[in-house]
Amino acid sequence: MSKIPAYFSMLIFFSMLSCENNEKNEKKVEEIRLGRELTPSEIIRNPLGEQGLDTSRVSKITFSETVISFGRIKEGEIVEKSFEFLNSGKVPLYILDVYGTCGCTVPEWPKGMIEPGRGGSIKVKFNSEGKTNEQRKLITVVANTFPVETLLYLDGIVTSKN
Repeated sequence: MSKIPAYFSMLIFFSMLSCENNEKNEKKVEEIRLGRELTPSEIIRNPLGEQGLDTSRVSKITFSETVISFGRIKEGEIVEKSFEFLNSGKVPLYILDVYGTCGCTVPEWPKGMIEPGRGGSIKVKFNSEGKTNEQRKLITVVANTFPVETLLYLDGIVTSKN
């Protein structure tokens, strides 16, 4: 009868030892909180593998132009331009957000999935009211790409109403 408790205690010992080894081999992922609301580009997780960044599993957005000039306009005019793009990656493209640096530049973009090989356009309206001289408006595109942000620019000259 004394052999049964000895075998039982050895079984428990080896079970605990094997669990301890499994915990050491596991890789842990820790989320970092910044103490503020996250921007869309901070939410996107880029795929990291053992070999480093794996860009084969992210979409790729290719714009025909990243800078568009609206030329010379009078103050108060509203200009509309389109940035044409192609999903040149191997996975579907999702544009999560597009925003300008101020309320004078308002973008519209396709919602939903854009298949590889397909394209679309990001339409931008610029209201020149209260703006004069050279203007360079930044439009940021946030998508499931690497890098997650693509920068577009709308350039031109706004002349005074007078």
